[in-house]
This record gives sequence, C-alpha cells and structure tokens, in this order.
Amino acid sequence: MKIKAVILLAVLVTLGGCEWIKNLGNVDFDTDLILSVLISSDMKKGASAATEVADISFTGSAVLSLVDNEDIEPYIEKLKEIDLESVEVTIPGLTGEQTITTISLSVTGVGIICTHSNITSSTGTFTPAIDEDMLLKAGKKLLKDGSITLVVSGTSSGIIENLATIVFGAKVTAGALS
Repeated sequence: MKIKAVILLAVLVTLGGCEWIKNLGNVDFDTDLILSVLISSDMKKGASAATEVADISFTGSAVLSLVDNEDIEPYIEKLKEIDLESVEVTIPGLTGEQTITTISLSVTGVGIICTHSNITSSTGTFTPAIDEDMLLKAGKKLLKDGSITLVVSGTSSGIIENLATIVFGAKVTAGALS
C-alpha cells in the first residue's frame, strides 16, 4: 500500500513539474524598443492657409524591427513572447506657440493603441493612456512578423515637422542560447 502511494506521489510531482522543467530553459528580460518617427504637416498648404485653419493634420510612420534591438537580437530565433507594457512619447522642439491638439499612435494591421491631447513645449514628453488590448495585439504581431509599422497622426495648431521618439517598454521571453 505504501509503495502505491509513493508511486502515485512521484507521478503527480513529475506531471506537475513538467511545466516548471519546460520553463527552466527560458530567459526573461526587460528592454526598451525605441522608434523615431518624423511627423510633418501637409506642406502643400501655404503659410497663409496655415494661419486660416484652426488645426492642421500631420502624419508620419516608421517600422519597428526586432533585429534592431541589441538586447533581443541574440535571441531572435528563440523568441516565445513579447509583452509590450508601456508607451512613452517625446516630441522635442515645439515652440511656445505650437500645440499638438491631438495625436494618435496606431499599428498597421492592429489599430489605435493610444490617443493624447494638448501637447505643448512643456508637455513634450508624456505617457499616454493606452488601450491594453491593442498593445497586447501589437506585441503578438511584433513577435509573429518580427516588425510592426507604427503610424503617428494628429492635428496641430500650425505647421509641424518634428522627430517624435516612441519608447515601448517590453518584457521578452526567449529560449536560452545554445
């Protein structure tokens, strides 16, 4: 009777420990995925047209590729999960009169991950409220495709041409290096 109990206990420990053993070879680390996006107004409008219009549209896009990140590059073939956890946006160079009325960040094939309003020279770095579901989908697309296209669009109080820096805080899980 004691032998059956010991065997049963050994089987339960073995089955319960399989996931633990499987995950033993994983490497988890945090990294920042940084992307610079040139945002610019429709420059076809003349200066006089710009002063007559309350808000002028701007847009820009760039590709975020995993191979460009030195933390991820050694694990590129062994990636298991990418969890995008946060977004921080910096738009330097706004003058005292310039205001970005609204800005949206979207990932092609996923959707809008965040929108933020009233950015000025004093609020040029901000952490927008993000759509967690869209950010999760963006991370899955990034893992699957190895890259995502980020589109930055919005409206401003005048003509704008700035280099926006987007920093995604990410938690990465990969298989151990061999």
